[in-house]
Amino acid sequence: MGDSYPIWKEFYLQTLLESDREKLTGLVATTEQAIAVRSQELLNSADHHKERDEMAIALASLLAVKTHELGWPAVSARDGLS
Repeated sequence: MGDSYPIWKEFYLQTLLESDREKLTGLVATTEQAIAVRSQELLNSADHHKERDEMAIALASLLAVKTHELGWPAVSARDGLS
């Protein structure tokens, strides 16, 4: 797909359209992994601000999918902090 349309976006769109819970769980994990890989690729780049913003929005959306669609427990910023 190349830089013009990173693979994480394809996985993300599939995730948003999926209604089967089992498939959705796998797609969420795949999308998060693809975003993590792309984030690493962009780590030392001063460019790609729009894509970084899009990834942040996608991750927030995936969290909503996990809690609302898949019934995972809600996570707050304070979870895991002493």
